Amino acid sequence: MASLRNLTISVFRQDGQTNIAAALRHTGRDYLRPLRTLGLT
Repeated sequence: MASLRNLTISVFRQDGQTNIAAALRHTGRDYLRPLRTLGLT
């Protein structure tokens, strides 16, 4: 679980996010956003 958490934080940082909590809330609102962030859609 810690590895997944660190991966998520790293992806957000590479995407230019500085506030991780806000990025998690924003991403959690739409189930497709994480996939778009990873480039899987």
